[in-house]
Amino acid sequence: MGVDLGGTHLRAAAVGDDGRLESPVEAPTDARRGASAVLDSLERLLRDLLARHPDARAVGVACAGQIDRSTGTVVYAPNLDWREVPLGARLRAALAAPVAVENDVRAAAWGEFRFGAGAGAQSLLAVFVGTGVGSGAVLAGALWRGAHNGAGEIGHTQVVPDGLPCPCGRLGCMEQYASGSGLQRRLGRALAARAPTALREATGGDPARLTAAMVWRAAAEGDRLARELQAEAERYLTLAVANYVTLVDPEVLVLGGGVVETVPALFDVVAAGVRRATTELARAVRIERARLGRWAGVVGAAALAAGALAGDA
Repeated sequence: MGVDLGGTHLRAAAVGDDGRLESPVEAPTDARRGASAVLDSLERLLRDLLARHPDARAVGVACAGQIDRSTGTVVYAPNLDWREVPLGARLRAALAAPVAVENDVRAAAWGEFRFGAGAGAQSLLAVFVGTGVGSGAVLAGALWRGAHNGAGEIGHTQVVPDGLPCPCGRLGCMEQYASGSGLQRRLGRALAARAPTALREATGGDPARLTAAMVWRAAAEGDRLARELQAEAERYLTLAVANYVTLVDPEVLVLGGGVVETVPALFDVVAAGVRRATTELARAVRIERARLGRWAGVVGAAALAAGALAGDA
């Protein structure tokens, strides 16, 4: 059984040994209700799925934020506004089943490695560009979490010294230039400064309505601000990903997430840039679009739970 618990959507499904989804369900999270109410909804959903699939052996949960894997506690999840929420313990008690909790991006990377664009490889880097920018890595067939469980924070690698402020407290993080939320914040500053741009009309003056597709469309039509936003997003995303590939030398690089899906040309720009910017040996990396879409976290979480049950995750 796999679950992807995000700030806006909750997805769950029974997942076969071949990665196929059975009885997939999707519902709004509505994190504003608080952790207890969200967990009540999650428990009901999982009980229903387990009743329909009594052969399910374990439950895997992909959750955004910092996760203590030993207990399944969500240490901090800003998109849910959670701190120290005992997600794993609560579900184990409610479902009387083994429960494994993993960071959502790492779970999605594992899903792509096992059943998606990286199937059959031994090493993989997966970069997902959406509201934020996250990544997961598989090295020698094992999910790489880092010594302090903090591996893969590519969105918070600095690409502009003394650059734009990031909510993490630092300056110049790549996420401020290439993510959906970063583009919205930049538009907000431009609108406040009364910069002339077609994006004002496209969004009705509300930066929260901006999408990456709007930016690329306005740029193609010659909008100056949109061209600047597009160019910097492409430049800094490519820089960070190329450096990542050069350092790790993976067999496969997977690019996905909502921004990559809605702006297909971004994949081609980053792929070409990575090949130009990496070392000759690293250029042999196979670059693929993510294949599992919004269900990658569900598939990966289920696979990790099955692996934990078998003692190999």
